[in-house]
Amino acid sequence: MIYGYNMGIFTETGLKIPIQLDLSDHCNLLLTGCSGSGKSYALLYLLGSVLKSNEDIEIFFCDFKNSYDFSFLEDYPHYYSGDNCYDGITEYYRVFCSARQQREFTKKHLLICDEYPALVNYLQGQDKLNKTKYASEVLSAISELLCLGRGIQFYTWIVTQRADNSLFANGAMDNFMVVIGLGRLSKEQKGMLFSGEELPERIYKKGEGIILADGHPLQEVKFPFIRNIDDWKKHIHAILQPHSGS
Repeated sequence: MIYGYNMGIFTETGLKIPIQLDLSDHCNLLLTGCSGSGKSYALLYLLGSVLKSNEDIEIFFCDFKNSYDFSFLEDYPHYYSGDNCYDGITEYYRVFCSARQQREFTKKHLLICDEYPALVNYLQGQDKLNKTKYASEVLSAISELLCLGRGIQFYTWIVTQRADNSLFANGAMDNFMVVIGLGRLSKEQKGMLFSGEELPERIYKKGEGIILADGHPLQEVKFPFIRNIDDWKKHIHAILQPHSGS
């Protein structure tokens, strides 16, 4: 699938050279960037891109922010927003555990969790009030999915404003095969996400940043302008609906 375009080549020549990676080898993705960096737009592009090359994939979409950008998915059975994101993650984890137990590995599945740290923080607050353990359940499930999901075609995309190792138990953060940092990243974030890499000295505009994929050198990435965003959303919706059963 296409993970945006090579920004360096585009800046120099105007040519759109896609950054293409095999989803099976680069299934777990971390997309991060501060507010206004273009994360939602990039995620919308990536969602359309993954469906173009994998129409039979089963998507579970958790939209904690309950944003307008993804409201077109409201009637999709595996779309979860706000408080319901806990249910979305636990249901995806249940399907994962069932597939593992029964050795049913024929279909690709993908969990997308937008604003993951905000969800975890919210659940931790609820746990203190209600003496529950929802946050630890989610953290544990995501960790296991990142560590074991690839082998049975259960993939995970996490979207954050700020990445932190504490969100990924037992070193699970090392299991992201693709890391994308958009816009202005702090020195701390750069060191955490792209440790040991020589980073370009550039101020990135909305939808621009850095991508590091396993087995590939670090690149600058630019997400292309979607000419007709309504048609893009309709295409996503049309592909998702026939494959909404688990």
